[in-house]
Amino acid sequence: MKGSWLMQDVSVGAGGDAKKLLLERVSAEFRPGEITLLIGHNGAGKSTLLETLAGLRKLNDGSISLDGEPLWMGRKRNKLNRALLLSFGIAMQQSESQWFAPNAREELLYSLRPYKPSAEEAERRIQAALQSIGLQPDLLERDPWTLSGGQQRRLAIACLLACEPDWLLLDEPTAGLDADGTRRLCAILEAHRAAWRGAVVATHDLEALLPLADRVVVVRRGEVREAAPAEAALALAAAAPQALRAQALLRGTAALPPEAPAQRSGGAPWPTPRELAAELARERRRGGNRGGAGEPLAEAARNATAAASDTASAPAAASDTASAPADGKPETSGAARAQIERAVWLRPDYFDPRAVVLAYFLLSAFVLYLGSIKELAVGAIVVVAAAAPFSSIMRKWWKVLRGFAIVSIILLLIGGLSWSPLAFSWAKAEPAAVKLSQLMLIMVIGMPMLELMTPLRLQRAIQQTFGWMARIGIPIHSVGLLIMLIFRFIPLLGREWERFAKLAHARGKAASRLGTVPIRMLRVIFIPFVRSILRIAEEMADALEARGYGSMPAKPVYGFRVAFRRSDALMLGLAALGGFLLLIIIRLL
Repeated sequence: MKGSWLMQDVSVGAGGDAKKLLLERVSAEFRPGEITLLIGHNGAGKSTLLETLAGLRKLNDGSISLDGEPLWMGRKRNKLNRALLLSFGIAMQQSESQWFAPNAREELLYSLRPYKPSAEEAERRIQAALQSIGLQPDLLERDPWTLSGGQQRRLAIACLLACEPDWLLLDEPTAGLDADGTRRLCAILEAHRAAWRGAVVATHDLEALLPLADRVVVVRRGEVREAAPAEAALALAAAAPQALRAQALLRGTAALPPEAPAQRSGGAPWPTPRELAAELARERRRGGNRGGAGEPLAEAARNATAAASDTASAPAAASDTASAPADGKPETSGAARAQIERAVWLRPDYFDPRAVVLAYFLLSAFVLYLGSIKELAVGAIVVVAAAAPFSSIMRKWWKVLRGFAIVSIILLLIGGLSWSPLAFSWAKAEPAAVKLSQLMLIMVIGMPMLELMTPLRLQRAIQQTFGWMARIGIPIHSVGLLIMLIFRFIPLLGREWERFAKLAHARGKAASRLGTVPIRMLRVIFIPFVRSILRIAEEMADALEARGYGSMPAKPVYGFRVAFRRSDALMLGLAALGGFLLLIIIRLL
């Protein structure tokens, strides 16, 4: 499809959270036959915007369409339009994040799988893509992980070119490329535009890509601002610093409000060395009159060099000035506001891990004491009340609880069925129901624990508490390291599976709900997933060895220590109070 991309009031939250917006009410149009650059600070939302266009981010609000066809289908908009998925391809910012096949040829064939080309056509496309991006055919049999960063970047682009999509969505495509690779990329983009196809490119490399651009769009704090046609860029001085070129481009086309005219030689927006020295001297004299020159001098240097910040600094400063509220306070994005408003006691460095673990064991012991469904119902009220304050950090675990509940119901139905005659006996199912309910409540108690402490703080707590055992030959430091690695690996497994689910949508063109892998793809993905986990474990072992974890000194020096505070005592007291209150209620029943 060679029509235009249209985003209308699109909002995207972090993990689907409406309070932590990564993109906020974005409206933009990307037309075929044009190369559009996305520029902005690191973390401004460029990658999020590209992933949203590619259907890799769920929309909180708004709509996305291509050539009039909606990207999201269904009443709940939880499935992607497969016809649209086949019309574009995305190369992610980190090339290595998309590898999972044993060699480069298999990576290319996996990208081609949704298009179902014949063997001859697939080979033709692969060879053409390699030639365009400058990769040698002998690299096809190599593991992508053994390639250099630049070769991996070229391979990622080749995976897109082999599919011959109408739209290219490129995230930092010049990162890691040498001069030859950058020239080839520019030639590819020019040919793509000449074929009346479109490209949206997120980049900081204006030096290479700005001359190619038809339009420049600024992404700032999750908001998108139309910038300018590229003709204005050709009028800029070639020697101007990169950030100032972007600044002049934006102001010259009224995309940003003009600043007060600077009285500088040649009309340049940055000071000459002579002007900078004069300004610093003036500030020194002013500071001397006030009895101190240090701070004014530093301030003068900051002001004089502020224009030479990164690519989006200048437009950001001007836009902040234009949109600042009347009270003078800077405007804060939705994601930043949510982070600021997050309770301090929900941070993973607030509680002592020993208090968190003891509270967990205490409540779990009371839950295991419950022996009937009626008692467990009362226990569920206490557990939910204890977990309610932590609901915001437990949100990502709801799917796990739901899955466990579904499996438990199935097991209970199987356990309570009798076949002659066909009937369901609750008496047979009740013991299993009690055990499964206990396990469910213990899971609810334990889920906040994973978010209330970091693996490193847990390791440090174990070493501080039981370090004396090393004197009698017990390898407590190794035990602490092992426990830390277990807690570190649990979220890694989840993130790695999310990566494979993203690959299923980005490269496998799966139209299923985000975060899930279609059953038909499990056969293809399972073995690579296991290989990926083993590779992560190997990399972690190398990192630990490089940092000296294999040889713990007799008296280690810790960078920090955990301390038991009043808040930790309060947590333990509330856990004990809840448990004893539960026992009293049960006795009264």
